[in-house]
Amino acid sequence: MVHVERSAHHQGTWICCAPCYWLRRSKAVHKALLTFAMLLVTSLLVTSPVLFLITTLPEGEQPRNCAPLDEACIRERDGPDGVCSTDACVEASKRILASMKRGVDPCKDFYKFACGSFRDRRPYQPSASFNMLQAQTDEHIHKTLTNETGQMVAAFEKLGQFYNVCRKFREKPVNFTLVYKLIDELGGYLSPKSAIPNDITSLISALLKVNGAPLLDLHVDVDLYDRTKSSVYLDLPTKHQSHEFLTEDQKIEDVQRSGKIQEIVRGFLPKNMSLKEQSSETNLLLQFCLSLKKIYPKHKDLYNWVDVDQRVYVAYNVSYLQENFSYIRWKSLLNTTLRQRITSHDDNNDTNYIYVPPASQDQQIYVYVTAPHYLHNLGKLFNRSSKRIIHNGLLLLYIVDTLHDIVNVNAIKDWEASCYRLTKSVFSEAISVLYVRQYAPKYLKTLVNRVTVLFERVKETIAERILVKSWLNDETRAQALLKLNSLQGRFQVSPVFYNDTLLNREMAEVMIDSDDFIATVLRRFRQIRKSEEQSPLRKNAIERHHYPYSVHAYYESSTNTIRIPLVMMTSWTWSWDGGPAYAVHATLGSVIAHEILHAFDFHRRKSLIDPDLNIDEWLWITPDSWKRLETRIECVVRFHARSFWRKVQSYGSDVAVQFDWNMTRNEIVADIGALQISHRTWHTLTNGKDRSLPGLEGLRPSQLFFISAAQIHCVNMTAEAYVSSIESNYRLPPERLNGILMNSQAFAEAFRCPFGTKMNPPNKCTVW
Repeated sequence: MVHVERSAHHQGTWICCAPCYWLRRSKAVHKALLTFAMLLVTSLLVTSPVLFLITTLPEGEQPRNCAPLDEACIRERDGPDGVCSTDACVEASKRILASMKRGVDPCKDFYKFACGSFRDRRPYQPSASFNMLQAQTDEHIHKTLTNETGQMVAAFEKLGQFYNVCRKFREKPVNFTLVYKLIDELGGYLSPKSAIPNDITSLISALLKVNGAPLLDLHVDVDLYDRTKSSVYLDLPTKHQSHEFLTEDQKIEDVQRSGKIQEIVRGFLPKNMSLKEQSSETNLLLQFCLSLKKIYPKHKDLYNWVDVDQRVYVAYNVSYLQENFSYIRWKSLLNTTLRQRITSHDDNNDTNYIYVPPASQDQQIYVYVTAPHYLHNLGKLFNRSSKRIIHNGLLLLYIVDTLHDIVNVNAIKDWEASCYRLTKSVFSEAISVLYVRQYAPKYLKTLVNRVTVLFERVKETIAERILVKSWLNDETRAQALLKLNSLQGRFQVSPVFYNDTLLNREMAEVMIDSDDFIATVLRRFRQIRKSEEQSPLRKNAIERHHYPYSVHAYYESSTNTIRIPLVMMTSWTWSWDGGPAYAVHATLGSVIAHEILHAFDFHRRKSLIDPDLNIDEWLWITPDSWKRLETRIECVVRFHARSFWRKVQSYGSDVAVQFDWNMTRNEIVADIGALQISHRTWHTLTNGKDRSLPGLEGLRPSQLFFISAAQIHCVNMTAEAYVSSIESNYRLPPERLNGILMNSQAFAEAFRCPFGTKMNPPNKCTVW
């Protein structure tokens, strides 16, 4: 130690330095000071970069602005926790609480926990999310048509006029004169002594021109693979293209249909027929209509047919179409129904003159067929039916399905709702414009970007799963990744919806006769068919009758594309504006994941080139991977077969409801996988930290994620509607929610369900 002697003239300063001397001599104080100094230096080292960043921020950026898509920035700025108190979050909280039944143990029956109050307070209602979303959207458009929003001006004015004329028409007496006059123009009733046409081609063409062929729909739309061109589509009848469950009201209408047929037959048959002849003819027509109804495909029929499912379009050239379905002269039907004539050559070098839009000139003509199996069944029915009865039966069905309710207004309980449905049906393009224009183009661009980001995040999570799943061999893994990489999301909202010139062209030929509603409707029917392929809005913005206001997301395997309509993209946007992230991931994220997983559906199809050949297409999965996968699928099937078997009282009888697991397995696998994938995507983004909602602060974000996902499935329907939905649909009923979550380890951990309880069984079945 160095000792410094002080000079005599500095002795007076000792008093001031005495404390320093004491501190220097005290070991305890010395040690404390060293510790304090070390802490001070450490804190300066840690905080100096932060202080530097703060001092270098430009003025006015505290708190900083975050880009709309930068959710990580928003959470860092606002904090991941806390309660969202915006008006949208308050309303969302009310909706969630209104459906929950808090006294139920979520580990015993989560569906009842999440949806119990919805079932108690809303008897016989459709789904709490998707179907109610459609109902809310329809209510909004309905109010717009009555001009409550002041939008029915300019080109939209004719929409309002049509709707109002329809509403007033109820007050007028029923008059079928115009209907029977139209039937006479279409060929009229053929008596047993009449000359019989060789086939039904001319009648089908005539019916298509008035928007009503009961057998099929033939139209021109944007080509599946090249959006710069148009192609011909052979689809199911327009009336039978609904994607919704069969509700109780639909069931009642179906029961009443035969009554309508008998009522109309009395005016359809000649007055000079004897009672015996009338009875015989009526029975023949009813039998034909019933037989035709039986072969109309239900959802599950489309899904189960081995050569095609509802998301596949099969391309036929004209010769092959004629060879397979010879009861119609297809070349003649195309020529007389569609407008622009071009020349093409089939495989036999025969010249085909087919009317299609100019965009398809110089291209070989293919017709995209939705349901070849249904067309084969039609051929079998026609082979055992007389041509005369087929002719008369098709005219009768056109009256019943298309014209009856328009004319016979007294048969409709809610005539205003009927007028709304008719207006939406015959002015679909203009209604689409009306719906889209409630949003600013800039907002829609941001919305599409957000959905695209969510779509890409979900794809990344699925790619991670593909890389680690043991049932995939290297070849299948590579094929699956290639398919996932090429899969596209169609979320764009076309700018033509904001083009007044195109809208004016769409509405220019529309004529509203306030004194003759039936003539107005029939004129509009003809305009729709006459200008369908020339409609600027349909050609540029609307594809295959899927409209922005229709709540229907789907995967289309022909183009490896998923499509989410605008109405679904706007449903949970409140969670993007400062709300919790779990809301959009549990709902829209699950929908996106579900549709993507349909790209990897597990069923072997026969060759699409020749359905009669017993050749299996394995598509993306190899036989080796399929064998390993089968055990996982069987686990899922057996699990649900044990869990979902139900007896219900329907029309006074006990009905045992059992599901066809061969048809539902793809939906089950997609449901289970989608929820796990969307949860993983959300958890990766947030690390499980998220904002809460008012009144739900006691629930953790992970719990709120599963509650949000569950309430998509809330439903309450009568036993009859329940049975009908199982008969007509390939999806499981809403109770499938419990089965989905019973196979989720993340759910069990979120609600801390004891091992072995109903919602946390020892054995779980998963694929993804």
